[in-house]
Formats: sequence, structure tokens, C-alpha cells
Amino acid sequence: MTTTAKVMFFKNEFIASLSDGRRIERRDWREMALALYSAGVEGGAVDFEWGAGQRMITAGQQVALRAEIRRLARTEKVRIVAAA
Repeated sequence: MTTTAKVMFFKNEFIASLSDGRRIERRDWREMALALYSAGVEGGAVDFEWGAGQRMITAGQQVALRAEIRRLARTEKVRIVAAA
């Protein structure tokens, strides 16, 4: 089963709620992408939320975060193949 994440931006920090109950907080979208990838979240399994008092995550940040997770996955696959 794929772990999913709902990401929001609150008080200058990205906050992700994972489907398995974990919560991840990071200040930078790249750090968040690495943390999500390390937690087993795939790029397509990320949703974004916002509400009162929260800043909306821009479309560019959304695309960048998902793309970074996918890049990390590709890099990992290349390392595994190269080590074999």
C-alpha cells in the first residue's frame, strides 16, 4: 500500500500529514521532498491543502516538490542498478 501525504504551509513551514499517521515538518520544499521520499511517499501520492490562516502553496512549489520526489526515486534506482 502506498503511503500518501497531505501537505500544507503554515507559519513559514511545510507540514505533511501522512496516511499512516506520521507528521513531518520542514522549512524548505527540498527538505520536505527528501523527508517524504524517505517516508515512502511517491511523487503522485502528494496532495496539497490550505485553509484559514494558511498560505497557499504555489503551483510552482507543488510541481517542484513532486518532481524532486520523483528525481530522488530515479536516482535511487540508478544507484541500485549500478551496484548490482
